[in-house]
Amino acid sequence: PLLDRPGCDMSFSGLKTAVLRARDTLIADQGGLRAADRRDLCAAFQVAVADVLAEKSRRALALSPVPVLAVAGGVAANGPIRAALQDVAARAGARFLAPPLRLCTDNGAMIAWAGIERFRMGHRDDMTLSARPRWPLDQAAAPMLGSGKRGAKA
Repeated sequence: PLLDRPGCDMSFSGLKTAVLRARDTLIADQGGLRAADRRDLCAAFQVAVADVLAEKSRRALALSPVPVLAVAGGVAANGPIRAALQDVAARAGARFLAPPLRLCTDNGAMIAWAGIERFRMGHRDDMTLSARPRWPLDQAAAPMLGSGKRGAKA
């Protein structure tokens, strides 16, 4: 997850590989995967993800001039991850901002909620905005080069 590197970049590819290897080892050693094994693997994965997101968020808040930690989607809907991030925000003296849980499980609902909030603030769209499915968080950052299976990143 790149915890050994400074900054806020992260990757879960190594963690996902570790989970797959642990699963494959269990299958090879015991001839299958038990329900308890699945629960343990999932719980351990969730704890690891929560730890990484908490640490990277702590670092981001230390760098940010805006004392707000905003989360949405599956991250905001996952109880242990949401609690870890709320704790990070509280320790940093930052405001924790997340949609209500009932709006966190569906991307369409989250997008609609964001649109309603912008509308309430008086923002109106002239319908000339080009859709970008991978909009960069840092508008000043140089575009990422290359593309993955789903096309250019930004």
